[in-house]
Amino acid sequence: MKKSFSWRIFVSFGLLLSFLMLLVSGVILYISPPGRVANWTDWRMLGLTKTGWENQHAIFGFAFALLSIFHLFVLNWKAFFSYLKTKTSAGLKSPLELSGSVLLALLFGVGTYSSLQPFAAIIDFGNSVSASWEKREMQPPVPHAETMTLVELALQPGLGGDAGILKAKLEKAGFRVDSVQQTLGEIALKNHTTAEKLYVPLAPEKSGARKLPAEGLGRKTLQEVADEAGVSAASLQLAMKQKGIEAEPAMTLRAIADRNGIDMSRLREMLETMISP
Repeated sequence: MKKSFSWRIFVSFGLLLSFLMLLVSGVILYISPPGRVANWTDWRMLGLTKTGWENQHAIFGFAFALLSIFHLFVLNWKAFFSYLKTKTSAGLKSPLELSGSVLLALLFGVGTYSSLQPFAAIIDFGNSVSASWEKREMQPPVPHAETMTLVELALQPGLGGDAGILKAKLEKAGFRVDSVQQTLGEIALKNHTTAEKLYVPLAPEKSGARKLPAEGLGRKTLQEVADEAGVSAASLQLAMKQKGIEAEPAMTLRAIADRNGIDMSRLREMLETMISP
């Protein structure tokens, strides 16, 4: 006699598979590189990109939650509420154990939020593994440059400001480009490559880092710094904005530093990186 379909077995297997997928995807995301590196280099693990693993983790998280709700409130609701009632009554009669469980949960939550040990060490270890994927030569010129169109990318320091020239360079390198309004990510997808490889023929030639003077720099305006470096003030302003720094061409560097709460040495380093080819 053929056995009828068992929802209990179905849900049990579903919970097991969902848990395993959450475990695997969670570990992979824990050690994966930062998004700016993963997207720039098309980083993959077991055939999936970081975004792919994030999507898998989210979907299987929802599946695990739904199957858990179905398991508790549909298949086993009588036993669950009876068990809950019994254990709640037992917990109230054992305040020490109940308080210990609540305090442990609070310790995990507050300890993680406040970066207490050993929780901070676990987070720091994951961050250090993620950072180990990041190499100087694989970094985008600005964060998430793969989402920029050729028009937007051309405004970056050292890239000339002409999107048509960038398009011509890519085509000369053998890549197909339909429009200057395409993003690097879209062009990379169409050419079955990565944004990192697309940027190689576009990157300005290196001729050594440019140094800004340590003294008197705070009195110079952003426009003056741009003019002396031979770059567009608008491109410097855009590059700074992408790093969270608000500035206007007519503002002095000291005013920019004060407005954004950073010291002059940090601002000088950022500008040197932006104006160096």
